[in-house]
Amino acid sequence: MIDPAELVDAAMGRVNMNVYTDNDIFHLEMRRIFYRTWIYVGHESEIACAGDYLTTYIGQVPVIVSRDEDGGINVLINRCAHRGTTVCQRDRGTANFFKCEYHGWVYNNKGALTGVSLAKGYGEGELGDAQRIGLQAVAAVGSYQGLIFASLNPEAGSLEDFLGNTKPYLDDWAAQTPDGRIRVESAAFQHTFPANWKLQAENNTEGYHPDFLHQAAVRVQIHNSRRARAARGETTEKPVRRQRIAAMDSRGYDLGGGHNLVETPQVAMLAKKRFPAEFLDELAQTYGPDRVEALLGPPWRMTIFPNLAIAGSNIRVIQPLAPDETYVRQSFIDLPSAPESVRTHRREQEQGFYGPAGYGGPDDIEMFTRMQEGFRTAQAASLDPWLLFTRQATSEEVLDNGVRVADSTSEITQRAVYRGWAEYMGQEA
Repeated sequence: MIDPAELVDAAMGRVNMNVYTDNDIFHLEMRRIFYRTWIYVGHESEIACAGDYLTTYIGQVPVIVSRDEDGGINVLINRCAHRGTTVCQRDRGTANFFKCEYHGWVYNNKGALTGVSLAKGYGEGELGDAQRIGLQAVAAVGSYQGLIFASLNPEAGSLEDFLGNTKPYLDDWAAQTPDGRIRVESAAFQHTFPANWKLQAENNTEGYHPDFLHQAAVRVQIHNSRRARAARGETTEKPVRRQRIAAMDSRGYDLGGGHNLVETPQVAMLAKKRFPAEFLDELAQTYGPDRVEALLGPPWRMTIFPNLAIAGSNIRVIQPLAPDETYVRQSFIDLPSAPESVRTHRREQEQGFYGPAGYGGPDDIEMFTRMQEGFRTAQAASLDPWLLFTRQATSEEVLDNGVRVADSTSEITQRAVYRGWAEYMGQEA
């Protein structure tokens, strides 16, 4: 097998294409990353009431995230203790039990075995200790600002240590309304693309590509702005100018552990114009006037390595299926107590950019497909297998807390992904 240490040259900002194509590397990623650290599995608002559940994956391990009658959150392996059949097939729902359709074994939403079909047919000792048989729970479950994480590793450490420098941003993310209410709508968009999972992790915070790839999005925004002016009766001939990311005062951050963020303060400025003054006053009274602009938008996009991408009005869960196949579950973030006009605008933006017929999100997926095709050239020994993530690699600034910072177009956030990747992959079992 290829040595993972030979595939990433973090100092030089180079990544070998085999990290996206090699099957052994893919399975090692499952063992050393997805089955070892904390993985995002859902938001508390998705299982708000007793009996609510959702199904998802930790790497390639199917799990059920459930809210029991005592209000507790359980993350259970979706696998019957009898013969290994998955016991829950739906994406989400409400139930106080899960039943295996193969032989009829039944479990409650805490995972305990509550019913065995034809139980009298088992002789003494054949079933073992029935009180201990159940849906196996993950080793650890934690929640931060409503975001639920789970780990299969009993030695994963604390969730707060894992989140590290992401926490101040998550604190702002959870404070977008005066009452602090956020509702994550389960899986508004779901799609599979024929490329490696890390491409989605890289792309979420990249500030280099939008000025070039998303030209259609820019044209639509300009067109909509002109229509809005006309609807207001404005007759000015002043042109609507395109705002290039490269010209913005924006920064990219390597937050450590593979986590990274791109910050665009202009987002907050635009968002502020859409909120009624009364709502902004409430935010200022609740959180302080100096904090308001950091809450609107929010004015950043963040990747929590390895599987969570937070981008404005949505969160995306990244599930690896194979070296060249990835499933993404994307959920809209609603703000129930925000003004209705703001909620509508956010939803329209989400659908217009990321939807199946959107003018932005599908661009990215097409690029992932083209990149994966290009990566196949790494199998030809005569061709250079190295990709370049070197933009401003020599001019990163390191802050006192260890966070690295550079311009948002600098590829610093992509280097962050592979610094984290190399750290995890270099660990022995």
